[in-house]
Amino acid sequence: MGDLAIRVLVVEDEPIYADQLEAYLQDLGCEFIGPATDARTALSLFRTEAIDLVLLDVHLRGAVDGIELAGQLQELRAVPIIFLTSRADDEAFDRARPLGPAAYLIKPVAFDALKRAMALAIDSFSGAAADSSAAPVAPLPVKAPETLFIKENGLLEKIRVSEIQSVEADNKVCRLVLAGRTVVVRMPLREVMRHLPPDRFVQIQRSYHINLDYLERFDPVRNLAQVGEQVLPVSQTYHHELLRRLYKLD
Repeated sequence: MGDLAIRVLVVEDEPIYADQLEAYLQDLGCEFIGPATDARTALSLFRTEAIDLVLLDVHLRGAVDGIELAGQLQELRAVPIIFLTSRADDEAFDRARPLGPAAYLIKPVAFDALKRAMALAIDSFSGAAADSSAAPVAPLPVKAPETLFIKENGLLEKIRVSEIQSVEADNKVCRLVLAGRTVVVRMPLREVMRHLPPDRFVQIQRSYHINLDYLERFDPVRNLAQVGEQVLPVSQTYHHELLRRLYKLD
C-alpha cells in the first residue's frame, strides 16, 4: 500500500459511536469505510473494498452479531479485528477470545486507547504477514502533503495546505475556505481529508473540519468556534475531542 492511509472498516449500528469513530480515524489519517450497521453490509464492503483493519461492535443487532460476523470475515481473509462493546460481560468476551482479536475495548472508546490498540494491531499483523511473505499493512501515521493542486477553470492551481482554514462538505462537493476566498473541490469529504494533516485538522460537525491554526475562540457553553472570520457551531458529538486537542492554561 506504500504511503497510503490504512483503510478501516467500521461495523457499528449506533450513530453516535459511528460518528465518534469516524472523527477519531480521520484524526489518525486513516480512511473510514462504512459505517456498516449490519453483518450483510459489512460482508459486502469487506468483499469489495481493500480493508486493513476492522472495528467491530460485539452486540451488533440482527441475526448475526459481531462475534459471529468476525468469524465470517476471517474465513474470507485474515485481517486484524478490534472488538468494541458497551457491555463488559464475560460471556461475550469468552466467545470473542478464541477468534484472536487485536483488542477488546469498552465504549465509549477514548481516542488514545483506540490509537494504541490500532498501532499494536497493525504492528502485530504486519509482523505476522512478513513471516508468511504476505504484503505488509501501511504504518501509522501518514505524512500529508504541504501543497495541493486543484482544478479551477481548466487550470491546476496550487493551494498551500497551511492556508486552508476549514473544509465544508455538501454531498460529494467540498469547499475549502481560505483567507478571502473559497475553493470548490468535487470530491467527498472523506477523500479530501485523506490529503490534510490529521494533527492540524479536527472535525467539529459531521460536515465540517477546521484547521486548529486558525481557531481564534471557542465558546464551550454555546458550542461556537471562531475560525478566521467564520463563526461555526460545534456538534456535541465532537465537543470533547475539540477540547482535548487544545493546549489550555486554566
